Amino acid sequence: MQKQDAQLKWFATRTIREKSYVLQVLEYEGIRHVGINDLRTLYFIQCTDAVIHRLKFELYDKLLIYRDAKNREPQPIPDNVMQTFFVMAPYHDEPVIYLPVDDPSFFEGKRKRVISGIFKGCEGIIRRIKGERRLIVKLNDRAAVATPYIPREHLEDIE
Repeated sequence: MQKQDAQLKWFATRTIREKSYVLQVLEYEGIRHVGINDLRTLYFIQCTDAVIHRLKFELYDKLLIYRDAKNREPQPIPDNVMQTFFVMAPYHDEPVIYLPVDDPSFFEGKRKRVISGIFKGCEGIIRRIKGERRLIVKLNDRAAVATPYIPREHLEDIE
């Protein structure tokens, strides 16, 4: 079982149509999936490369799987990025901001780690958005999220 778990990867997907059918297929096959309340069609699926390729063909007209721009293969999201996202996503007092990745300046700069507070352990790039210092985490080549304001004293540089 441990060897199989090591092969599991996260993939970002979007339901195009027949969302309930797609969710039934995922549940029937025992594939872990996590939806986002704020983005009702965005799902993160945890499975092996073989399963994501099979889903790509079986659900080709119902499920969009975000792919790497260079090789056009499904793009896995690193576990540490997903862990950061899962910490950030449920924070709803001031919701996270979902960002397109069209502006590369969002991702330039020093990487930081949050050392205290609700986002402790999250890593990303610090940028000012709407006048506030926010931690930006890039999920893949097409999606990123930004936290609410994080005070400077709650951050440390990552080398």
